[in-house]
Amino acid sequence: MRYNVAQLLKEHIGGMRHYQLRQEIAELDPSLKPLTDLTGNVDMIRTHDGILVRADLRTSVELACSRCLTQFSLPVRFKLDEEFLPLTDINTGARLPLPDDVDEAAIIDSNHILDLSEIVRQDLMLALPLVPLCRSECKGLCSRCGQNWNNGACECNDSELDPRLAALKQLLDDSDSLN
Repeated sequence: MRYNVAQLLKEHIGGMRHYQLRQEIAELDPSLKPLTDLTGNVDMIRTHDGILVRADLRTSVELACSRCLTQFSLPVRFKLDEEFLPLTDINTGARLPLPDDVDEAAIIDSNHILDLSEIVRQDLMLALPLVPLCRSECKGLCSRCGQNWNNGACECNDSELDPRLAALKQLLDDSDSLN
C-alpha cells in the first residue's frame, strides 16, 4: 500500500489520481485474521499542504463471538479520509515544518512515498465491533458446564446458588421472615 506521489505533489491543487486497491493484509496486524484481500477504490487529491486520501475499502475478517466463543466471518467496510503531509519539499528537497499534532502515519517520507498501511490498520481496527457477536440472538455458554446454548440446553441445575451470593440470599431470607 505504498504509492510514489512525487508527480502528484508537483501538480496544482486539485490534481487527482485514482487507484484500484487489492492487497493481502495478513501481515498488517498480528491480532487480525483476514479471510479476504483488502479491496476498494483509493482517490488521492493534491491539497495546499499535501495529499488528501479518500478510500472506500472492504475485507472479511475472522472473529470470535463474545458470547459463545465460536469463530465467525465478518464482512467489514470502512472509509478513509486522511490528509498526508510531505516531509520534504518536492522542488527544493528542503525539510518542511510539520504541525505538532500530525499523526506520524500520515507523513509522506523524504522519497515521496505515501504509505497507507498504518492508517488502514487503524481504521480497520476501529471498524470492528467492540463486542463481536456471531449473530444478534446468540445465547452464549453455560457458566457451569460450558455448553453452547445455541446448540441446545444443558443438564445443569438452575436452582444451584453461586456460593458468592450465599450471604445475599441469607439477607433476603432474613428480611422475608421479618415481614
